[in-house]
Amino acid sequence: MKRKIKGLPLMASAIVLSLVFSGCSSNNSGNSSSTAEGNTSAQTEMEGGPLTKYDPPIKLRSTMNETGKETLAQGDTHSNNIWTRGYEEELGIKVSYDWIVADANYNDKMNVTLASGDLPDLLKVSTVQFEQLYEAGMLEDLTGVFDKYASDLVKEYYAEEDGAGLKPVTKDGKLMAMVSFPGSLDSSDMIWIRKDWMDKLNLAEPTSMQDIIKIAEDFTFKDPDGNGKQDTYGISLNKDLPINAFLLGYHAYLETWIKNADGEVVNGTIQPEVKAGLAELQRLYKEGVIDPEFGVKDFAKAMEDVNAGKSGMLFLPQWAPFQVKDMIKKDQNVNWVPYPVQSIDDQPAKTQNHLTIGGVFAVRKGYEHPEALIKLLNFQAEKMFGESAKTERAKYLNGDTGLGFQNAVVSNLPPNKNVKAQDEVEKALESGDTSNMGLEAKLFYDDIQSYRGGDLDKWHMERIFGPLSSQSVIKHYRDNDLVLMNEFIYAPTKTMNSKAATLDKLRAETFVKIIYGSLPIDEFDKFVANWKKLGGDQITKEVNDIVKAN
Repeated sequence: MKRKIKGLPLMASAIVLSLVFSGCSSNNSGNSSSTAEGNTSAQTEMEGGPLTKYDPPIKLRSTMNETGKETLAQGDTHSNNIWTRGYEEELGIKVSYDWIVADANYNDKMNVTLASGDLPDLLKVSTVQFEQLYEAGMLEDLTGVFDKYASDLVKEYYAEEDGAGLKPVTKDGKLMAMVSFPGSLDSSDMIWIRKDWMDKLNLAEPTSMQDIIKIAEDFTFKDPDGNGKQDTYGISLNKDLPINAFLLGYHAYLETWIKNADGEVVNGTIQPEVKAGLAELQRLYKEGVIDPEFGVKDFAKAMEDVNAGKSGMLFLPQWAPFQVKDMIKKDQNVNWVPYPVQSIDDQPAKTQNHLTIGGVFAVRKGYEHPEALIKLLNFQAEKMFGESAKTERAKYLNGDTGLGFQNAVVSNLPPNKNVKAQDEVEKALESGDTSNMGLEAKLFYDDIQSYRGGDLDKWHMERIFGPLSSQSVIKHYRDNDLVLMNEFIYAPTKTMNSKAATLDKLRAETFVKIIYGSLPIDEFDKFVANWKKLGGDQITKEVNDIVKAN
């Protein structure tokens, strides 16, 4: 179950992606045209390597989500661009799209396609749709072609995190699809604090949850902005309750499946540690430390208040600097700094990380060239991060915003590449030696040097990739074994699909009322009972069955 980030502006989402780089029928008569060519050279091709060209060319049908004109070079279209031409010229694969729709409509359109039974050769689907196709026997086994055709670079990507990215699409030991797997580290939680306010109030950097609470209280009552008024509050929240980084201090793991002392997988949302954290949030709200109107504000509205200097503490992931960078342009004294989550007791606090699957790529049963999918992934990896990238990467990132990578028919990223890039950036900033830097790390390094030279537009790069940055916090988690992974990394269960929305609404409404104080803290126990009764117990059973089976 992937956590949702609501309210992140479209362009910021795209930039973050570029940094952290987002009843079937068995009758496929409609696909016959896509495999008419290339049959005579199939045996020759099978002897080729990861990027061997088909001769004569083959055809491959797929589908596409619109990425916006700003991702395309002038004169290009979503169906004819640098990627589609590259596939044909260098791989001998003529990619065509059965349909291209807005991203918001993609999932619904794919459901209609699956119901029709006229499947494209290359299926770009959700985890739920993948499960449906697998159960219907509509997918090609990719085990052999991955082993034979995947480039060393692509194999390296999918080996990251003990091969976690491919586990959700591996069935009975067979690889039934590929995935877009950026790694889990960028999902890490952290606490962002205005260090300039801390310095003004002579507050030491936090080393415990008690310190976090005191800083929030002092930000509320000790006039950190110096205007002589009590018009600031310590903690910024919104109605979507981004409280994970706070609750982690109590060893509470919202919406995360964890193992209990008996080895059973349980949902962290209903554990007693959550109650303890909510009790403290309720007290802080009553004190006036939390924005009094958070329950009716969306993410964007809450960030307006933050940018107006009303709050000094945020619970956001590594991309938070995008949300506050304009503050620095107005006042260079503003200094947002990320800190690891802190513990309320003598046990270290850990971040809760989630396996993120950006998309599932499968091949319909019966398509003669399942290895074509692997070659397309090889091609994207090579152009973006391989030897070819040294001279060709810019060409494949064309468009007004440099986001042309989104037009690749399938793509993957080096998992957890950002924290690795931060390692390189920090070393280069210390030594001045950039000779051994990767392409992206060098770009990040150059942006940081631009900021240090006076370009305030690049401040966010300092805070994401510099020595004191969100990626340095993530590196701290990684190096000190402070990451707790979600135990459930598979497609939603049957009951999740039917009951998750009800349970999410129950949690959100109950937690907001508890923090507001309109419900007593003991109402949490009633929430747990209702959660179990309304589908939680059945979901827990299904989760344990799946985890044990895998």
